[in-house]
Amino acid sequence: MNSISSVKKKFQKKLHTIFPLSETLSIWRKWVLKEILNKSLLESILNENDIVSSEDQQKINLLINHLLSYHPVQYFFGYSYFRNLKFNIDKSVLIPRPETEQLVDIVIKESNKSNPVNIIDIGTGSGCIAIAIKKNLKSNIIAIDISNKSLFKAKENASIHDVDINFMMIDILNINHHQLLPKIDFIVSNPPYVTFGEVPAKSIIHSEPKDAIFVSDDNPLIFYEYILKFAKSNLNLRGKIFFEINPKFLSELLIVIKKYGFSNIEICNDFYEKKRFIIVYS
Repeated sequence: MNSISSVKKKFQKKLHTIFPLSETLSIWRKWVLKEILNKSLLESILNENDIVSSEDQQKINLLINHLLSYHPVQYFFGYSYFRNLKFNIDKSVLIPRPETEQLVDIVIKESNKSNPVNIIDIGTGSGCIAIAIKKNLKSNIIAIDISNKSLFKAKENASIHDVDINFMMIDILNINHHQLLPKIDFIVSNPPYVTFGEVPAKSIIHSEPKDAIFVSDDNPLIFYEYILKFAKSNLNLRGKIFFEINPKFLSELLIVIKKYGFSNIEICNDFYEKKRFIIVYS
């Protein structure tokens, strides 16, 4: 039988080859303590000599093996948290990011200025953006994705959180699909925007659905371009577009936005002071 203190030391030792200490300790606090041992950080410190049950020890060992195989911790548990809401996830959907919580914050703040009636979330994945917005606004929300598996998971999460969202299987890269959608006040999207060269070969990001993360070096702004095409025909007067972006392509993206006739643009930083979000005003 091992104490919390000794289990923590072994956990750090096992993972030190693939994670920096800060990340290992973060996983320990947020997942091992909270989700397996059901303890706060303070409780674990005050009771560091408490014995970890054999059942919990086995779960921790399985988690270690999972992480050593370069798989995200969230896929081990089958859920993640986004704006304090719990979302079921699996390998079919992107893991919600803290940065994207800021995107939702921006949308909610802007909604207080213009009271949008219809909002669309393009590339909904787990449904985290659409659901988080719906929990805070009374607007009608459409959430689209090209993946049937993603939509299944998004609908499951919407049911768990008891929100009414219209989910549709739509390929935004297919111009013919644009006419299947109504006029919109707000367009929100965190589309794929990472190129393969930006991510190390052994990164756990490669365990997530590649179509939800990566774009080609030849056309890294393809999703933004087609969303802007959709906006030209479907965005209402005084409507707004909210993008999460790759700061690397900011200059090129601004050119594309202006190409489609939008000139009123606001750039927002994330909490790392990176230019991560764009608001486009029609």
